[in-house]
Amino acid sequence: MKVEIVKTIDLVVSYGEKRVLDGLNLSIYQGEFVGIIGPNGTGKSTLVKAITNIIHSHSGDIFIEGKENRKISKRDRAKLVAVVPQEFTIEYEFTNFDIVMMGRNPHIDKQNKIGQKDYDIVKEAMTMTNTWDFKDRYFNELSGGERQRVIVARAVAQQTHIILLDEPTSHLDIHHQLEVMELIHMLKEKRNITVIAVLHDINMAARFSDRLVLLNRGKVVADGTPEEVVKEKYLSKLYNMEMIVRENKVLGKREIIPLRVIKKVTEKKDVKIHVICGGGTGEKILEKLNSLGFSVTAGVINRGDSDWEICKILHIPCIDAPPFSGYTQEEANDNMELLNKADCVLVTNVPFGKGNVKNLEVLLKVKKPIYFCQDHRQVDYTEGEATKIIIKLRDNENFITINNYEEFLQNFDLETKL
Repeated sequence: MKVEIVKTIDLVVSYGEKRVLDGLNLSIYQGEFVGIIGPNGTGKSTLVKAITNIIHSHSGDIFIEGKENRKISKRDRAKLVAVVPQEFTIEYEFTNFDIVMMGRNPHIDKQNKIGQKDYDIVKEAMTMTNTWDFKDRYFNELSGGERQRVIVARAVAQQTHIILLDEPTSHLDIHHQLEVMELIHMLKEKRNITVIAVLHDINMAARFSDRLVLLNRGKVVADGTPEEVVKEKYLSKLYNMEMIVRENKVLGKREIIPLRVIKKVTEKKDVKIHVICGGGTGEKILEKLNSLGFSVTAGVINRGDSDWEICKILHIPCIDAPPFSGYTQEEANDNMELLNKADCVLVTNVPFGKGNVKNLEVLLKVKKPIYFCQDHRQVDYTEGEATKIIIKLRDNENFITINNYEEFLQNFDLETKL
């Protein structure tokens, strides 16, 4: 049975007249790694500040381990929740050991002074975060990544059930970003800690989170697994940008590839372009044509091919064939139907073998403009069959040789780099 550890009910937080969190309802359960994502100014960091009572809610409630947040003392809250902020600065010269020992402060009072138990907890936390070796150095001497590991160690020494991360990697290079996130994830797995992480990097959030909560204007837009939340239908509109959302096959995680914010759109949206491609040769041009607003279709492509994946992601109609198989006559006929609807044809520098040569053969019946991209690489793996077809095509007036896709786009008065 899942144990609810943080709960917000109709939470409203305002800065003056502006509502930053607007009736937020959220439940977070023990042992979850929950990533909070969303555009700037949408209330992500405000949620962290509300949970830690740095700012007070206008209305609604927050419960931490079943206790009403506003009734929890500062010391008791620090026993429940540890925070790893974006950046921690301190003016005085404290050693790293001193900084981590600060995590024990909630547990130390007149009756409970620093003792061997606290020393052992701090040593364990620093060893776990690989910071023990520089325990005697001053905190301000460390690099950004080292400092953040010390702050994580301090949170570990605090021995809470909940760790809040407020953009913990925003000032770090990619190496140290990954290092900190791997460290937090390891702690979550080892100690069943609940992690609530405010993150700008959607890919990092999707990689490490069990669950993502997407906020916009102080409300939950989507809440679920990374597979359920990292979708183009949510993200492109919220972030006001073009992107591709796909599966990272190495990590087995969803990821976004940002494409552009400033979009050039052709006035010739009614032009239908059919692209003969495969083997990854069409990825860039398919995406570009689709972005420009053309009506795009594609020829026969084997399922699993990266060009096929782009067609599926961008909802470009294509004829898909089983992987590692030749194209059938039926598939060639379906390809011909799409060709008949097109205004022109673009052939990428796709290599032709026995399996896909039908994509080339069918062009002999086409009377509309055929733009054939040649970049002087070998394209014939059919023992000359493909070359014979290309020679026949060259004799036709509708066959136009281009050296690159920029030349093709210039036909529509579009100059762009791919």
